[in-house]
Amino acid sequence: MKKLLLPTAAILFIGYLVYYFFFNSMLVLGQMAPDFQATDLNNDSIKLEQFKGRYLLIEFWGSWCAPCRKENPILVMMYDKYRNIKFKTADGIDFLGVALEKNKEDAIKAIGNDGLNWPHHIIEENLMQSPIAQAYSVRSIPSKFLIGPDSRIILADPSIAELDAFLAYQTQKN
Repeated sequence: MKKLLLPTAAILFIGYLVYYFFFNSMLVLGQMAPDFQATDLNNDSIKLEQFKGRYLLIEFWGSWCAPCRKENPILVMMYDKYRNIKFKTADGIDFLGVALEKNKEDAIKAIGNDGLNWPHHIIEENLMQSPIAQAYSVRSIPSKFLIGPDSRIILADPSIAELDAFLAYQTQKN
């Protein structure tokens, strides 16, 4: 009986991994970004459609996530660099922070401490079970998505360098 326990557990684990990575819906570059509706920190309704004509960087993060907090100052510099820029195919860029939390107050404190100066912040207290996180198939944080002016996914979880290179290229004159 004990001889069968380890192989059975291994088979179940491998089966779960196959299901998780191959049968869960994955977002594909160029497809329409999943629509969402949420309430931000100012109690304003936020919808994907309000960002049409502009780039939108959606940043999934958490106050409890060390890599997220390490990346936040770099994102602040990137926001300051690009927030007033007109791009080749977009009128500008907006950042939307989606904090996946257990405690809303922790996220509010982290937003202030990290100087996240963009106006759009959503705090979801369901962690990865948040409707927005599930719609974007977020499996780990930090995760980023750059949405184009036509609401299509341009970059899925790019590195900071890839994101900066793309945006810098889009600012160049033809």
